[in-house]
Amino acid sequence: MVLCNASYYGTVAAIRSLGRAGIPVVAVDTGLLSTGRRSRYAKSYLSSPPFDSADWSDWLLALGRDGVRRAIYATSDAVSFALADRREELSSVFDLYQPSLETMMCILDKGLLHRHARAVGIETPETWFPQSANEADGIVREAGGQIVAKPRSQLCASSGAKGMLISAVTNRGSVYDRLFKHFGLSNAFTKRFPEMAMPMLQRYHPEAMKKIYSLSGFRDRSGSHIVMQAALKILQQPRHLGIGVCFEEAEVIPDIAQKTIRLCERIGYYGAFELEFIVAQGQMLLIDFNGRFYNQLAFDIARGMKLYYARWHHRHPSAADLREALVDAAPEHRDTIRNWFDQQVYAADFVDDAVDQVESEEILPRPGRVQKDGKIVELTRDDIKREINARRDAWDRDRDAGPFPYRSVVRARRHAAQVPQTLVVEFADGSQEKLAWPVGERWHRWVFERPVNSIYKAVGEAA
Repeated sequence: MVLCNASYYGTVAAIRSLGRAGIPVVAVDTGLLSTGRRSRYAKSYLSSPPFDSADWSDWLLALGRDGVRRAIYATSDAVSFALADRREELSSVFDLYQPSLETMMCILDKGLLHRHARAVGIETPETWFPQSANEADGIVREAGGQIVAKPRSQLCASSGAKGMLISAVTNRGSVYDRLFKHFGLSNAFTKRFPEMAMPMLQRYHPEAMKKIYSLSGFRDRSGSHIVMQAALKILQQPRHLGIGVCFEEAEVIPDIAQKTIRLCERIGYYGAFELEFIVAQGQMLLIDFNGRFYNQLAFDIARGMKLYYARWHHRHPSAADLREALVDAAPEHRDTIRNWFDQQVYAADFVDDAVDQVESEEILPRPGRVQKDGKIVELTRDDIKREINARRDAWDRDRDAGPFPYRSVVRARRHAAQVPQTLVVEFADGSQEKLAWPVGERWHRWVFERPVNSIYKAVGEAA
């Protein structure tokens, strides 16, 4: 499974969830410091060109042609656009679950999104889509109050900013000029769709700082299987216009759910989704539709266990009840959950993991050329022998661990069912190393360089 934007919260949640289930995950990002790269659940990590660049989809095609067929799913607007734009080519080398470009533009273009939302009865904040810079400046002067200014598509924003708060009082200069400076409207998407960089002006509701209703879920391609969960975003950073950092559970509002289904049907959307609504003066005002993995994905995954507890509290559940509660909470992972229970709960296979090699040897100096006192000198076998003897003679057993450090090699093999394990290696000085041994590997070899040798090893099932 290929998951991009490995520094995003939603991607990290997906990496952990799929990795725990034994699915090999290839994490992809543009830099070396992404969070997903350091996840123990990522099988490998690849560095790619920027996701919003013209080179990225070519890079992805080259990856798909390396002989290993993988699945890939959208983790950001830029990735969802690229997958939809070259869906036919990419589907020849990847397993996709990706709507068409026409469908995705109904989400990525906020002008089209608002039009389709109103057609199914979903309300939106008061919004203007000016066709010129002068018209935009006039709207700001006449509207009064605070206005959120942003491009019609977030893909035009190279800076990643969510929006810019302006008003007739604070606005200085052209709205479009300020947008260009704030968002950096000069990437490949903007050059291809220049109209998307035109300002979108929206009435600002301060209620957005305290409460945004989030409706997330999954719709299959046929539209016959749909699941939804709701949450309230109660804290975001930055506070006025930002990314959610704190959520609490909420009830799914039937009217909003039905209108969301009609919106998906109208534009032809299927897959994971999240819709955001400002709760203002008794109204639910749509402000965004994320047609991909989303920020609080970890929160939705975590609610699977809470659902199980709420359903079976003070009752007598079985393993099958736990399995079905997890499936209900995370239907997109239905097959993964059931396969795990089949292998780990119901199957009669046995676990046969063992450490079959533990070796320690001193790291001794070797003959050859070395730099000594600023000169390159040749050390013979006799020179090395004298150096080793001198260091052994000078060794203080009461103070020093040993005259030379040790290289210890530990190898473990897996002969039957694959379950996550923790390997514990203990050294002569009493220190320990606890190592995670994930599923997917029939053997693994660890090498340590320590002042002391390894004297004990144990392998046990991970908690």
